Amino acid sequence: MNGVSKLTVTEDVALVTFNKLPADHKLIAGILDEFSKAEMNIDMISQTTSQGGDISFSFTVSGSDMVKALSLLKKMKEEGLEVKPLVSSGNTKIQLYGEEMREMYGVAARAIDVVARTGVQVVIITTSEVDISMLCASSHVDECIEELEKAFGLNA
Repeated sequence: MNGVSKLTVTEDVALVTFNKLPADHKLIAGILDEFSKAEMNIDMISQTTSQGGDISFSFTVSGSDMVKALSLLKKMKEEGLEVKPLVSSGNTKIQLYGEEMREMYGVAARAIDVVARTGVQVVIITTSEVDISMLCASSHVDECIEELEKAFGLNA
């Protein structure tokens, strides 16, 4: 029992981040709806706690949708969205999955420690009861994947 039964990798992932976005979930829903209408699949979603009424809000889209995302963000700004989103491309999502995570402690700590020892920069982390997804800068990610496979006994 090590908590992880499967590791998957998704390359060419773009991250869209809104810093100092008003903590207004109608606004957030509207942004996500615009991406839906543009037929872009949103994957990882992360939100900070409200600080002074503002949040940071991030999500990922496929790198192949980068041009479409930038065009949509420009259109949203022209229509009055008064924020400057940050967009970074060329990221890799490493996803660890295991039903055992539901009842096991320390899996995330172990995974993050392995990644930290490889020097790979983690940009965003999302989790569920059975999943840890880490969006990483793509440089040196192959070594990171190998080390995670070793740490969780997945390459045997």
